[in-house]
Amino acid sequence: MTMARTLGSLPDDAAARWGDREALTFKDRRVSFRQLAAEVDRVARGLIHLGVAPGHTVAIWLTNCPEWIYALFACAKIGAVHVPVNTRFRTADVEYVLRQSNSTALITHDVSGPIDYLAMVRELVPIAPDSRGARLPDLKTLVITSERAHRGTCAWTELLDGARHVGDTTLRARAAAVAPADTAFIMYTSGTTGFPKGVARDHSLIESLVDRHRRLAVTERDVFIDYLPLFHIFGYVDGALGSLMAGYRHVLTETFDPDEALDLIAREGGTQVNGFEAHLKALCDAQEARPRNLRTLRTGLMALGQASAVATAYRARAVLAPARFLTAYGITEVGANVSISLRDATDEQACETSGSPCEDSPCASSIPRRARTSPPALPASCWCARGT
Repeated sequence: MTMARTLGSLPDDAAARWGDREALTFKDRRVSFRQLAAEVDRVARGLIHLGVAPGHTVAIWLTNCPEWIYALFACAKIGAVHVPVNTRFRTADVEYVLRQSNSTALITHDVSGPIDYLAMVRELVPIAPDSRGARLPDLKTLVITSERAHRGTCAWTELLDGARHVGDTTLRARAAAVAPADTAFIMYTSGTTGFPKGVARDHSLIESLVDRHRRLAVTERDVFIDYLPLFHIFGYVDGALGSLMAGYRHVLTETFDPDEALDLIAREGGTQVNGFEAHLKALCDAQEARPRNLRTLRTGLMALGQASAVATAYRARAVLAPARFLTAYGITEVGANVSISLRDATDEQACETSGSPCEDSPCASSIPRRARTSPPALPASCWCARGT
């Protein structure tokens, strides 16, 4: 029987299997699977030294960067619950998430681009540690991913330096105490019909991605160009988690720029990209304006199926050839996808529907298991079959 995995176990498993192969690329930084696992352990020990205990919630309010990924797996390894925070949130939104999730620690920037994250945090958290309880009574620790020292905060370099005070035995004990049924993260929904809701997921999310990887036919030879935000379930599962599960290279960008994405596909041998209708349209526009050699691009998940996206889906089959994207529908509450199309789907199924139900999806029980391994004609009553 295969032992159930936890998110925190993925870096070590990947390091043992793929070692010095490149795992993560970000700007001029290239990190192997072995180096990634070592950085995760350093951050994990640093968090233990700061007093992060099992069950504590750690909010991660960062733009895409390697530190985001290290923090994710470090929290999971020591039994802490990480809370991805939308980088478009501002003071009131962040206060809501931190309070509602009972976050005890926050990892964020001082400044990133034009956004002064620390200034917003200062509005919520007074400098004096003993006066922090007024608006956010649970928040005790602020970690800033900067080498600069800021009063009342812990710099990222200090976090890493604190790791030397925590031994491997302590780390192993914390990791061994994490159960697959424990809460791994709380991810907040878009809040399109009200305040964002915190969706708590346990480590079984890993197993729910197996069908996703089977449909995409991912292998360790793939190169995933990832411009989606890590705080969103889409970028989270196919970038950070998928790379360590399947062994493919994760090429991460700070944000979405269609020209940068296409240049990376050509330069890095990208085989997969994901996105929504707006991403696909922008990629088509940029490729037509300045054609690149996209011979390595083979697939990816696109959240299409709605009537407005049909023309873009068909257009992409010509402009971004040889790629054959799979369409998908998903929500944060299920952790990944409800439905995904199949590689041998017809043009109509791939461009005009949201695919067929994934294993264990809300619609799967209505489809005979035989039909789930070939392109099925979904019943009209299946709400994920076609966008409206």
